[in-house]
Amino acid sequence: MIGGDLDEAPLPAEVYVVWEELIAIPGPRHTLKRFGRLWLRRRAAAALDLYRTNDAAVRTLWDLWEDDQPVTLVTYLPPEVAAHLPARLEREEIPHVRLLVDQPLHMARTIAFLPGVARIVHSIPDHHLLYGPKGFLVPPDAPELIREILP
Repeated sequence: MIGGDLDEAPLPAEVYVVWEELIAIPGPRHTLKRFGRLWLRRRAAAALDLYRTNDAAVRTLWDLWEDDQPVTLVTYLPPEVAAHLPARLEREEIPHVRLLVDQPLHMARTIAFLPGVARIVHSIPDHHLLYGPKGFLVPPDAPELIREILP
């Protein structure tokens, strides 16, 4: 606030980062069949534990955070599994402004109407064209590319 007035500086646009395949990589025990079986048996926390955290990607998120770049994490996990994700994000100290639980096709339609989206960064090759010009495919082994694609 300057002189009692709100600062009129625009807020920086948010970077949306898809949690699966970039921040969290399927671990050695992860298979779709095993994940589905745990989920159906109502062992959502165990299903979430099949993913391991990509430390290089987390370091990149911290770099963005230190540069005052807001980061929203997006997950496409089923809601029952995603309910356990906030505790894990806090435990692993992964910086983010908010967590958005969505589905890929719905997210693709939604970002067209969100004015504050700088980019949506993901590592899912099947989603390469899904997000239009705001979407960028970043390999999980090179998360530092996130910084290079930001405007």
